[in-house]
Amino acid sequence: MKSGNSKLILGLVIGAAVGAAACYLMNKENREELLDQINETVDRAKKKIGKAIDQGIEELDCAVDKVNTLAQTAVSRVKAGNIEAGDE
Repeated sequence: MKSGNSKLILGLVIGAAVGAAACYLMNKENREELLDQINETVDRAKKKIGKAIDQGIEELDCAVDKVNTLAQTAVSRVKAGNIEAGDE
């Protein structure tokens, strides 16, 4: 019967927590304050994600530039006869 009692107690605790949360959110000021906090958190997350995306794009652009430079150098060397195609 201990399992049945512990399930009952757990159910009562969860029910009390849900009821308290519902009561808290029914108060308009509390609800608005919570929504403001959520909006601020979402805005901060958006800014951080945007910065990370911008940084990733910048790093990708640099990598593309390096690859283009290496490819152009290799093509120039092959054309000039400095290396044979397929040599490294």
